[in-house]
Amino acid sequence: MRNQSRVLNGRLWKILVFMGLMIACLAIRFDFYYDLNDDTAIRDILSGRYTGEPSGYCIQMLYPLGWLIATAYRAIRKISWYGLFLCACQFGVLALIAWRLLSITKKVWLQVILLILEGVLAFGLMGRELVILQYSVTSGLCMAGAIFWYLTTPRDQKPAPYLRGNLAAVVLVLIAFMIRTEVCMMLLPFLALAGLSQWSKETKPFAGTNVRKYLMVAGSAFLGILILYSIDSFAYRSTEWKSFRAFFDARTNLYDFYGIPDYDRNEEFYQSIGLSRESYTLLQNYNFALDDSIDESLLERIAQYQRENAGNGGTLYRMDGFVCKNSPKEALWLYKQHLLTVENGIKTGIILAAYLLYFLLASGRRKSGCCWRVLSLFVIRSALWMYLYMVNRVLTRVTVPLLIMEFALLAGWIIQEIQTLDTSSRFNIMKVSGVITLLGLCGLMGTVINMENTGKEYDMRLEADARWNTLTEYCSHNPKQYYSIDVYSSTSYQGTPYADKIFAASDNQYTNYDICGGWIAKSPLTRAKQERAGFKGLEEALLTGQALFVAKPDSDVNWLGAYYQNRGKTVEPKVTDEVKTADGETIYLIYQLQ
Repeated sequence: MRNQSRVLNGRLWKILVFMGLMIACLAIRFDFYYDLNDDTAIRDILSGRYTGEPSGYCIQMLYPLGWLIATAYRAIRKISWYGLFLCACQFGVLALIAWRLLSITKKVWLQVILLILEGVLAFGLMGRELVILQYSVTSGLCMAGAIFWYLTTPRDQKPAPYLRGNLAAVVLVLIAFMIRTEVCMMLLPFLALAGLSQWSKETKPFAGTNVRKYLMVAGSAFLGILILYSIDSFAYRSTEWKSFRAFFDARTNLYDFYGIPDYDRNEEFYQSIGLSRESYTLLQNYNFALDDSIDESLLERIAQYQRENAGNGGTLYRMDGFVCKNSPKEALWLYKQHLLTVENGIKTGIILAAYLLYFLLASGRRKSGCCWRVLSLFVIRSALWMYLYMVNRVLTRVTVPLLIMEFALLAGWIIQEIQTLDTSSRFNIMKVSGVITLLGLCGLMGTVINMENTGKEYDMRLEADARWNTLTEYCSHNPKQYYSIDVYSSTSYQGTPYADKIFAASDNQYTNYDICGGWIAKSPLTRAKQERAGFKGLEEALLTGQALFVAKPDSDVNWLGAYYQNRGKTVEPKVTDEVKTADGETIYLIYQLQ
């Protein structure tokens, strides 16, 4: 018992040192950043920066998790709890993987090699994502940690011990589900394949004990998902939130999947639903928060119109009721180009190396099942990539979770094969050494490339961040005023997104500005923010001067005058102030309607 405790303590200290070194390697060069304004918007809601009070209704994450983080903000307002949570999830998953790797061997030198291998592969696959955090990627990493833990849990156990051994995997799945439900559901086929591959290795797979063993693990995860989803649905049960969620879904369908049909070509339809050309312009430039008539009913009718007209010579393709932007033939060509041109660079190279190494280890054994496993994995990954190409949503925050999930599954299978090898065979030792060496070289190349690219992006973010901070500081110095920011002026500078450093000093108090659109717009939270500012409705507030409009100097704001003109009010946006950098460059203009 004492020896076991000593082993566990030694393993814990090794992991603490390993994680400390990993974090130090990143922290010496970088500050941790939120990736996009989606992440900072979630932070603002949870911390109380948006409405003045921390709220668990962050929309993108499930309410139970949002409530927990908002409660932490209520307890200690100045701590960046949301960013801390994302970091804890990502580095916590890496720590769990390290724990499992150290349990494979008692040889210290081999443990060190395995930890170094994990470090270079983590940096090679997602070095940027460990510095610039995005909640969808965090969800994907939790799923990858779950599948790796599950595949490396010993199978020769009875149902109850097997479930206890996989509780960490179940918890990671539930965390992933709460962080980003869509990512968790997208990656579930990989988990199903992992479960099937484990079950197929049983000598008597249909024996009652074996069936219960796997059903208990899967059932626990499913029951947890059902409970969390039910709590979330109950939290958003009010009429206001139901209405907004319908608006949110319709907005997502239009902007992310269907696109907004051209006004001139579809003028008759737009007139039939009462949408003027001026209001249509607000949909185009995302500043739809200005117009109260743009509600869930209107967006749903536009989305329905797009679905009905898909495949009739427009930009959308219809296939058995499924509407997408690219046909299967077009998506297949794009996917083929992705495979041939290796557009994901070194990341795809690491995945290919993992496929090759699994074949190398497993193909020489009878009944290894490697062929059907690899074929099934390739079918799943191809189906998901095809779907992304069909809907034209091949985004880094979606593809990175796919890649790390695929690698985690292959890594789990590779470890299973290594554990079954006859270590007395010199040939087997050479194969294992080759596996470690090849993966290490790929990871090292990926680390060099990833860190170099991350460094360039980081420097550009510092410049963009300085400009955004200049605007927010300007707003904070005028607390009695309310500022509505043009959406396209609030997203990026020279292609680099505006975002915040995660651990920058902040009291997380109410901010007197908001963008004139985005996924929070028209929510009960937006109404609460506006009521705190002393008005109801942005259209009237801009007209009366209770709110001022903010845009970049090169932004065309003539649409503002046209919008009010359509409503019988003649106004003209006049520049009343300028926001300048320290060297005197004007970066934002403050407009008042006159």
